Amino acid sequence: MKNIKVNIAGREYPVNVTPETASAMQKAAEMVNKQASQFQTAYAISDARDILAMCALQLAYQNIEHIETQTGPVEANLAAIESVLDNAKNT
Repeated sequence: MKNIKVNIAGREYPVNVTPETASAMQKAAEMVNKQASQFQTAYAISDARDILAMCALQLAYQNIEHIETQTGPVEANLAAIESVLDNAKNT
């Protein structure tokens, strides 16, 4: 593990990461800052906590959508495989 500092909304936060995940963590902080800037501009929000709460909500929502879209095809493929196996057993 190593300790890096990420800057989110003008404040530095120490984060423990593995060497392999350090770059991804920096990119994640950049995404949060970009999203925060967009919310601040679009909604004229000045309180950093409100902005970061909206970022957390948006990023969590995007994560859920990503998981659900990835799960759907897997479930459909499993159903198709089960159908083929059932048909093979019955013949």
